[in-house]
Amino acid sequence: MKLNSKTVAVAGIVLAAILFIAVNVVSGAWLNTARVDLTEGKAYSTSDQIKPVFAHIAEPIIVRVYFSTAVGEASARHAMFYQRVRDLLQQYAKLANGKLKVEYYNPQPFSDVEDRAVGFGLQGIPLGSGGEVGYFGLAATNSTDDQQVIPFFNLEREQFLEYDLTKLIYSLSQPNQPKVGLISTLPVMGMPGGGNPFAGGGQGTPPWAIVSQMKDFFDLNQLEIDVKAIPKDISLLVLVQPSNLSPETEFAIDQFVMNGGKVLLFVDPNAEAGGMAAPQGPPDFTGINKLMKAWGVQMAAGKVVGDMDAAMRVNMSSGPRPVVADYVAWMQLRQANLDRNDAITGDLRQINLGTPGALEKVQGATTTITPLISTGTKSMRLDQDKVMGMPDVVALFRDFKSQDRAEVIALRIAGPAKSAFDKPLTEGAPFLKDAKQPIQVVVVADTDILTDRFWTEANSFFGQQVVTPNADNGTFVTNTLENLTGSPALSSLRGRGVQSRPFLLVDEIRRDAEQQYRQKEQALTSRLDELQKKVDAMQGQKDANGALVLSDADKRTIENYRGDLLATRRELRDVQGALRRNIDTLESTVKFINIGAVPLLFGLILIVTAALRSRRRKVAASTIPSDSPATSIVQA
Repeated sequence: MKLNSKTVAVAGIVLAAILFIAVNVVSGAWLNTARVDLTEGKAYSTSDQIKPVFAHIAEPIIVRVYFSTAVGEASARHAMFYQRVRDLLQQYAKLANGKLKVEYYNPQPFSDVEDRAVGFGLQGIPLGSGGEVGYFGLAATNSTDDQQVIPFFNLEREQFLEYDLTKLIYSLSQPNQPKVGLISTLPVMGMPGGGNPFAGGGQGTPPWAIVSQMKDFFDLNQLEIDVKAIPKDISLLVLVQPSNLSPETEFAIDQFVMNGGKVLLFVDPNAEAGGMAAPQGPPDFTGINKLMKAWGVQMAAGKVVGDMDAAMRVNMSSGPRPVVADYVAWMQLRQANLDRNDAITGDLRQINLGTPGALEKVQGATTTITPLISTGTKSMRLDQDKVMGMPDVVALFRDFKSQDRAEVIALRIAGPAKSAFDKPLTEGAPFLKDAKQPIQVVVVADTDILTDRFWTEANSFFGQQVVTPNADNGTFVTNTLENLTGSPALSSLRGRGVQSRPFLLVDEIRRDAEQQYRQKEQALTSRLDELQKKVDAMQGQKDANGALVLSDADKRTIENYRGDLLATRRELRDVQGALRRNIDTLESTVKFINIGAVPLLFGLILIVTAALRSRRRKVAASTIPSDSPATSIVQA
């Protein structure tokens, strides 16, 4: 039977439809867990480095996931998030070789399952005006009844899911955490009433977010500021702004290091966190400087570091209107400023700092100094008093002069060292003059790296505070503690999910232009001040009776001065307006390139490609002989 072309076309369409449906059915059955992660840093892919966490689970862990179907029906994003949680836990269960059991529950109103979810501390959210409550959380327990809970899977932390789940399981699988001692003159552990730890009543402040993160992996013990001896079960000591130390405390820290103890030190020439943890007066770093010198480093006295390329853009008040400017003493340091070969900083992307100090190696030091965090070459040492109180951010930016060298802000110290003391404070007390093994110390010339505002964003979700990192400050601290204690666990995961993609070239162009405008603005402002002083001086001429004495020439001079004042103010407004227009034009250009120019370019390439291919076909057709088989087919 001979089929016409129309019948063949219809049959082809039917077969194509059947094939399409078959492919979808087969792929849905076989490839239901397959996916491609195109995000930077593979934030949605399982990391190979987490396998040891599950390989070392000794006792069974039960993970209970509570998800109300009503939540998925009300929010498609939460339904997709739930599926991702299931997929990830399924992979974890395989890695754990039977040591991880996952259970799923759908809490119904007033059911035993809902009561169990509430008992674990899961948070229900209202789903409508009828009073219905939905759940989407997780509770995990180990064989010793230790418990870890995620009250609600908030969408703001979706990119940190792998880290949050792995951290939870790791905490349950490692009940014996390394003991870390903390000595701090800043209120990192929070403060009771009214901002004064020694005053009752009033509203206090919670612990810093960094403390909660440290407690997830370490047994954190706060020590007194005047401690006379470091407990023997402490393997690592964290010192935060250790000022005004007593000789006994200095000696205790010194001997702790000489006996093999590890130290993470944060010392800041201008700690902006505020609030001393004890009423000890202005900070005195004599004691810690003595210890640092014995370890082989020192901090530049009376100086903070600024970096033009890494400056944070801040809002500030300047006269009648707010000003947006780059604060060179607050900086966002990126991968180029971090040691990519060190386990502490190798996977980090961004560290935020505020008015840090500069660290230097001491002449003749026996230890090895390795920089971990450094500024760029467009840096400058600033006088400490210029950033205290309410700094003139615009003046610091305008007067910035690059010293064309990088400054070290954080470093690692390793190697042989001697005690900072010649003899024990008490006759006959145990004393080591030389370290029994190479010392391990990390020094950071900044404490603002720890404060919440420099690396986190906090949002309230039905009364629950959700803290989301926007920089790797917390990761840096935890990586350092794990590296010094020799217990690395999740260092490969902590930096994942923190994304920052600035237009570095655009920022550099904008800063150069703004600095020129700021200098011209300063010149015009100075001229205005001088003219106003001249006018005030002439208007202040009075006779013995207090009457104003002005000649016609004086009056004409004053009018000329006032005319100059108006002209100068007009010029100043033009300069300020030109700066704003320059920035707006730059932003508009970038937006056009990203939104319009690139698609137009691709469209143009496609049009040109199509035109060239069409032209080639026409040329090829015109060169075929008239009696060739191809011609016969076309004519038929």
